[in-house]
Amino acid sequence: MEFALSTSYFAGRQWSPEAIAERTRALGFSRVELGYFTRENEIDAWKRLARDEALEIQSLHAFCPMPMGMPQLGPEVFSLADPEGEQRASAVRAILRSLEAAVTVGARVIVCHGGRVEMRQPGAFFGSKPYRSQLSQAFRALGGRVDVQLVERERQYRSSEAQHWMDAISFSLDEVLPYFESAGIVLAFENLPGFEAFPDPAEMAFLKQRFPSPALGAWYDIGHGERKARVGDWPVDDTLAFTFAMTVGVHIHDVVGLEEDHRAPGEGSVNYHHLLPLLQKDELLRVFEPNPNLPEATLREGLAFMQGIMAEV
Repeated sequence: MEFALSTSYFAGRQWSPEAIAERTRALGFSRVELGYFTRENEIDAWKRLARDEALEIQSLHAFCPMPMGMPQLGPEVFSLADPEGEQRASAVRAILRSLEAAVTVGARVIVCHGGRVEMRQPGAFFGSKPYRSQLSQAFRALGGRVDVQLVERERQYRSSEAQHWMDAISFSLDEVLPYFESAGIVLAFENLPGFEAFPDPAEMAFLKQRFPSPALGAWYDIGHGERKARVGDWPVDDTLAFTFAMTVGVHIHDVVGLEEDHRAPGEGSVNYHHLLPLLQKDELLRVFEPNPNLPEATLREGLAFMQGIMAEV
């Protein structure tokens, strides 16, 4: 069973693609996912490495290459679900550039963050005000218990606004999916931590029903799924009930405590045996996404841990 390593592990090291490829192989991986820190002038080098060094590039994490001239970087610098038209148009341009890069390097999937619903809290007498989820804070305050009433209240805040994001992402998919279909590449939306994350599993299932294209898929991030489940936001089994059939890949990392994710498998409390039906899925891309600060020895231990889990099957 082969695993890939996200090049985001090397973020901040200012290494060349050649140096990253060499270190990736030394760590025990023969496949990579190009992270969103990949620069425009590095794409041709990655194409050569994929061709000459037997280092398969399976996936890209949007936006890759990173958009030029941005004041900040990250996978949510743009959103295909942004209700603001100019921002959504920028996201469309950036994802189509990512598609060009995926074709160049031979990747099969582009992993994408959908965005975050801007929730609003109704006022007692008039108007409303911006609201950020309080589930994590409530979980800590209650000593590790879920505030069920808060979950339901926040669900109402979210549902009243989410349709704007659903409309926007539908416009984007109408525009970009024909290009993905022509290229034979899947656009896969990742489950994100936080109650505001969009699309949630039910919304992802709705999108797949609305756009029954082989070019639209889901990506399950194990650490994110664990974090959401712990605070009462989408239990893992419920998430997979909606998305299992369309899931084309996973990000593999563990969670320590409530929110310290992107740790090596085996360091935290994720139940990987429970996830075996997904991890064994045919054609699934299995990508390690560790924190850049994770020691290499710990990453090797995490790889051996996952290889041991899969060997039990």
